[in-house]
Amino acid sequence: MSIFKYLLISTFATIPFLTTGNNPVYTASNIHTVQLHKTGWNQSLPIIHLNSQEELTLSFDDFAYDTKNYQYSIIHCEANWEESDLMQTEFIKGFMPNPVLNYQYSFNSTFDYIHYSVAFPNEDIKIKISGNYLIKIFELGSEDSPILTRPFYVSESQVGIVPQVKYTASASLRSSMQELHFTVQHPGFNINNPREDIKVVLQQNGRWDNRITNLKPLFIRQSELVYEHNREILFDGGNEFRWLDIRSTRFAPEYVESITFHDPHYHFTLFPDKSRGDKSYFYKEDFNGKYYIDVRENRDPEIEGDYVFVHFKLPVEKPILSGKVYVTGALSDWQMDANNEMQYNTQTNMYELTLLLKQGFYNYHYLFWDENQKYADVGTFEGNFGQTENDYIIYVYYRSISDNYDRLVGVNVTNSLKYTMTN
Repeated sequence: MSIFKYLLISTFATIPFLTTGNNPVYTASNIHTVQLHKTGWNQSLPIIHLNSQEELTLSFDDFAYDTKNYQYSIIHCEANWEESDLMQTEFIKGFMPNPVLNYQYSFNSTFDYIHYSVAFPNEDIKIKISGNYLIKIFELGSEDSPILTRPFYVSESQVGIVPQVKYTASASLRSSMQELHFTVQHPGFNINNPREDIKVVLQQNGRWDNRITNLKPLFIRQSELVYEHNREILFDGGNEFRWLDIRSTRFAPEYVESITFHDPHYHFTLFPDKSRGDKSYFYKEDFNGKYYIDVRENRDPEIEGDYVFVHFKLPVEKPILSGKVYVTGALSDWQMDANNEMQYNTQTNMYELTLLLKQGFYNYHYLFWDENQKYADVGTFEGNFGQTENDYIIYVYYRSISDNYDRLVGVNVTNSLKYTMTN
């Protein structure tokens, strides 16, 4: 794909900003490498405890020569990511918007950009209640036209969550799917009507399209809600994520066929990826779709990390007319839109895509989204295996008849092989 065509797609293929809907992620065309995590832990999820000293850091790169007067504000949302009806004073102590004051100019890079960051909650903004939140960045005077939005979570930790990721009892699905059982324990926290007052959302890795919502407990015991729905809490196992190492512009690592410099930018051409849909499972350590920014030849990856064009190729005998193919993971903000949709090249018999990425270490999958399906299929090109290592996040919301918003009363992050931790 030519540079002109790439920039054309990046400029016009973004979705309009909405404060409602099930996918609250938005990024303008001039903004790249947006990261939101706990301060000092760049692989963490954006989840903090209410009334704690924890803070989050949001960072992003603006492809610009001059700084802009960026501001930020915070929006409280319901469990389904619709904007809540609360007044600002009900969920924030302080005033909004506030300026984004921390920025640095890029150095020794072929692309000029300005790296911005902001840490919050801070002295200007304190969060008063739990729930789903959006942080949005915009230019002064243009609050209704943000350049980016990102979701984060504030938990009360009122309930305990005991999860178990297991093989499903169904013999026909056992080799390809994973079943999530969990118990919500709430001693000391009164829940009068669990089937109506409690909402549970399950998320696999960072994906938004295949989230499971509106679960009801199978058993209601004293101080316990048991969720063992069998087929209702099944996820495709998927496969371990593919690796992409673009930390060096001098040495081609595994999976990179060539590194070329077409003045003024670098191009990484990957070896054609093979479909794994009909292969056996093979474990390989991964980040479950995440990435981290790093450079081998420079010291400060935040401002010395360069942007390079990465060319993905996926051989397929003929185009699949019933759906679309995407390169997904955190490298595409877990989105599936025109920016990361692959195009079929009839001359090479491959699906192809060019992404502009900052130097670092990336995970990715190829997903196929059939227009008749509710969510994308990982099995077509990656395969589905019950033993795959995946992260699962369990969000528990509570709303009594007297509440006017969805409280996030517990979060648990568990791994199918390694760990579990409750927020």
